[in-house]
Order: sequence, then C-alpha cells, then structure tokens
Amino acid sequence: MHFDHLQLWQHAHTFGQEHERTGERRTIIVIVLTGIMMVVEVAAGIVFGSMALLADGLHMASHAAALSINGLAYIYARQHARDSSYSFGTGKVNSLGGFTGAVLLAVFATLMAWESTKRVFHPVEIAFNQAIAVAVLD
Repeated sequence: MHFDHLQLWQHAHTFGQEHERTGERRTIIVIVLTGIMMVVEVAAGIVFGSMALLADGLHMASHAAALSINGLAYIYARQHARDSSYSFGTGKVNSLGGFTGAVLLAVFATLMAWESTKRVFHPVEIAFNQAIAVAVLD
C-alpha cells in the first residue's frame, strides 16, 4: 500500500517537450530560405570578388547553422521527452542548442574578420555591378 501512494507522487518530466511545436515547422522553412540565399551570396561573393557579399553569405551561413542546430534540438528534445534518463526533462537540450549556435556565430565572425584583414593587404578586384545585383536580391 505504501508503494501505491508513492506512484501517485510520480509524474512525467516532459514539460510539454513531447509535443511538436509550430515553431519547429517555421524554423525548417527559415533554414531552407536562409540556406538558399547563403549559397547564392557566397558563390556570387567568390565569383565577383565582393567581400561584402562573401561576408553576408558567411553571416547567412552562421544563421543557417545555428538555426539547424536549434531545429535538431527541437526534434531531439521531442523524441526523448519521455526518456527516464533525463530526470528533469529535455528542455535544456534547446538551451544547449542555442549556446552552441552562439559559439558558432563567434567562429564565423572570426573567419570574416580574418578574410577582411587578408584583403586589406592583398586586395582583389571587385565586379561591382554584378555584386550589387546580387545584393539587391538579398
């Protein structure tokens, strides 16, 4: 009988993480759109020699990567919400995804600073008209 009372106290630690959220689908759509624009900007930046397009493309890549990590965190948290090895639920997985995305943004910023510094000492020719056409699309 004592054990029966103990079962009344037990409850799941899912905290709503087991449900798909509307933000998941929207995040996937944003990842796809960001990824497409990223590819266009990086390719145009390389072809036309535009550091502005290349930097913006890398900036888009950093967001696509961070959003992808968060999209995977949504899915992982939902799939493991009922896993008893997560004694306090899987909500922290989303926080860890956000932190990882922030670290990745710092790495991309460092890469952009490095490439910009190189171009100060070794300038490349820029095809301005073509680069501006791509920038207008963004």
